[in-house]
Amino acid sequence: MKYTNGFFQLDIREDGVYAHIYPAKEKGKPVVVQEFAEYIEKCGISEYDLPELNKAINNVTEKTVVFVSKEKISEVPETAKVRVTSDRMMAIIRFYPPSLNGKYMTERDIMNELSLVNVTYGISEKVLKAYMAGRQFCRDIPIAKGKAVVQGKDAVIKYFFQTNPTAKPQLLEDGTVDFHQLNLFTSVKNGDLLAELTPDVPGEPGIDVFGNPVTPFKVNKKSLKYGRNIRISEDQTKIYSEVDGDVKLEGDTVFVSNTYTVPADVDASTGDIQYNGNVVVTGNVRAGFNVEATGDIQVNGVVEGATLKAGGSIVLKQGVQGMSKGKLEAGKDIITKFIESCFVQATGIINTGSSLHSDLIAGEKVIVSGKKGFLIGGNVSAGKRIEASVFGNKMNTNTVLKVGVKPEVMERFKELTAIIKEEKEEIIEQKQTLETLKKKLKEGQKLLPNQIVLAKQLGETLKSLGEKLEKDSEEYTLLKEEIEENTKGKVVVNHTIYPGVHIYISNRVYPVKDIRSRCQFRIDGADIVSTGI
Repeated sequence: MKYTNGFFQLDIREDGVYAHIYPAKEKGKPVVVQEFAEYIEKCGISEYDLPELNKAINNVTEKTVVFVSKEKISEVPETAKVRVTSDRMMAIIRFYPPSLNGKYMTERDIMNELSLVNVTYGISEKVLKAYMAGRQFCRDIPIAKGKAVVQGKDAVIKYFFQTNPTAKPQLLEDGTVDFHQLNLFTSVKNGDLLAELTPDVPGEPGIDVFGNPVTPFKVNKKSLKYGRNIRISEDQTKIYSEVDGDVKLEGDTVFVSNTYTVPADVDASTGDIQYNGNVVVTGNVRAGFNVEATGDIQVNGVVEGATLKAGGSIVLKQGVQGMSKGKLEAGKDIITKFIESCFVQATGIINTGSSLHSDLIAGEKVIVSGKKGFLIGGNVSAGKRIEASVFGNKMNTNTVLKVGVKPEVMERFKELTAIIKEEKEEIIEQKQTLETLKKKLKEGQKLLPNQIVLAKQLGETLKSLGEKLEKDSEEYTLLKEEIEENTKGKVVVNHTIYPGVHIYISNRVYPVKDIRSRCQFRIDGADIVSTGI
């Protein structure tokens, strides 16, 4: 017999049971005592000396006969143990020889053994024939293999432009901030390739050794989405710009829009600017004028007491002198060198070199960067973080910082507070009128036709008001819980904070009463605390 792994074979005699131990050959694995012990127990042998067997088996270098037990058992047929891998894609069979006078398994016996553990698919006839021609015991033999699942490929879109341009000011070595090298726009030319789609490839199902189907992962399908000024190839896999302009990715849709450039100042010579796209002002925006754009606004000069409203971001390469009447509003971020006496609101981030006596509202962060980086006076709100080098001044100028709740949440909460109050007052008023009419009926008075109509209308109005009050009250409760639970915001002081600054985080307040340096304020438990940075 040709073999490599060591194995054992029982020899049943009159005086007991013996085992023929065959040593491993070449690079085969030797007999494992624990496996031998489990085998003889399955054969009905319970009385044996495990230490002696261990000693005898481990020292085998050639075929050896060892005594196992005085117990008498019947001849043992060849047996097999089937194991299926955890992914159910492979069945492995391990054979144990019969005792010297026992019977060997037939092909049918082996197939029955596989059937007992429900292995029905991918059984290798070639492996089975090879085993019958040259049996190998105590060796793992792959007997069945499933059909491997072929995973598909997700669709992929490759964009050939900067999909997330950021107008982040550059901090220079001397500590100043360069607000000039900013660019919100990604320019494209007519005919430029904007994006290319590699379509998804569906997977192919497999079958495990139990005959069960194995389903491939679901692939992610995609298609090219685009707006005006863009054409798509015949095979729907490429999109190209049809104009010279500015390209942006909003969500998963590509847009190309023209950018309107004001060659000088926005003043009496131009009037107010309203544009469905981006606007670049090469000069200043004079006091009293408005610039509105559905995209981004970039001003290379100074904004003087004007109003700028952008659906995207606003970048001022100089800054804004609001004159207490200026206003900046952006659907994304606002980047400017300085802000003075102005109302500034951004859904995303406000990043400025300094802020003086201004009201700033940011959905995400207010960052006052640069060497000086001072924030003095005004009311400043941010959803997550307010950061500056210096807050307030030696004159204890009143400066209010609110962080931790998005401004729009707080604004809606205040709005609902007033709305609910009005709704309750109106319900009381309408009920009083209706009760007056009902009282007349109880007293036997006949209502006029217009009073009957009024009573019906009051009933419908009260029902509608009640439903609206219930809906508004539910929203009010949710917002109140959000405000009370939102405690992750913080104020970061990179240099100094002075008395006169009041910090609000969620519904807590912290009046700064002494000068502090390099610290941060955040919620810890029920209070606002100051820690080092």
